[in-house]
Amino acid sequence: MNDSMNYKKYRLYAFLRTLSPLHIASPEKITLNTDTMKQDFTGGKGEANYNYTACTGVQKLNIYDGNEHLHGVPVIPANNIVGRLRRHAANKVLEVLEKKGQRVTIQTYSGLTCGAVTGNPDSRDVTFAEYRETRAHPYIGLFGGGPRMMRRYVRCFNAVPYMDLTSGMFERIKHPLMDASHKTTKPSSALFQYWTFNRNDDLRELVNVSRAISSIENFEDEILKRQASILAGKSKDGAADNSKYTTKTWTAFEFVVPGIVFPLTFELDVTDAQLALFLLVLDAFAKTERLGGHVRNGLGQFALDEVVVEEVENGMATKTVDHLFNNSALVMDNEFVAEKMKAWVTASADLNAADLNRLFSLPPPDEKKEKKEKKSA
Repeated sequence: MNDSMNYKKYRLYAFLRTLSPLHIASPEKITLNTDTMKQDFTGGKGEANYNYTACTGVQKLNIYDGNEHLHGVPVIPANNIVGRLRRHAANKVLEVLEKKGQRVTIQTYSGLTCGAVTGNPDSRDVTFAEYRETRAHPYIGLFGGGPRMMRRYVRCFNAVPYMDLTSGMFERIKHPLMDASHKTTKPSSALFQYWTFNRNDDLRELVNVSRAISSIENFEDEILKRQASILAGKSKDGAADNSKYTTKTWTAFEFVVPGIVFPLTFELDVTDAQLALFLLVLDAFAKTERLGGHVRNGLGQFALDEVVVEEVENGMATKTVDHLFNNSALVMDNEFVAEKMKAWVTASADLNAADLNRLFSLPPPDEKKEKKEKKSA
């Protein structure tokens, strides 16, 4: 039997359009000039009448222009996208098991939700029988993972806006419906803005003193101690407050402006059931996900537009299916979608916790290693 006959290659495209500011934090700290609301590369030193604050930047991909100058463009990293999709896929599988009254081990739960069971992958060789079973599994054959870190058969690309700087990145993975309307024509620097925010300290500002007096034990003694501690924590020039005794803070963060289109591309080598699961996952992602940080303040909202699937043979698209999503929701009565969902229904009927627990189980203890550890102890 030729195992490859059960799998087909696809490319899935979509346009992710930001509806609110997007903040995917970078570990790099930048300095913001709060007079100009622009980045400052001097660190705010040596300038008279200069206001500045630490600022959390967003992740960027640096790209060279035709003059060999680097420009930072916003990026939604592929691992960020896939990690979120994996959790939605895990939820779909666990929903099926819950309806059957089945539970999984903590190792299986970890493997489903984050891909890994422990920090040390199992180094045993994978047998052909194990390969065939996991490759055909609706979840593991799609997202991989587990103790052996089985291969994932959905590939995601970093998402960047379509613009002159990035046009070369789309030569092989260009959305079939992409045109000038999806192109970002503004300079890359115009795609970023900054917000400053502060956390007030009611006690420091003596707000609602009557309530504080009636509620705080030994108010006069305590407020005097607190004020003395705050003053002692100030820097010499009084410009910055480094005291740990106050809740007052002043900081800033960078964000990508709303209305930016990030083309998404996925390559899949999957069964019908695995493709159906991926479509369900993308549906849940579009309906419920919020990207990046500060989502509690409304950031990270997006729409998923013009989702298209191409069947691929020998690297060439042989069939294109569109109208898969409407208003960021999977169209279940689309003929292509309905056909794939039949395969998911059949596959989900066979899903069970026992198989998953076995496939995600840790290797048996190494007796030789245990004896060596006992001897050394």
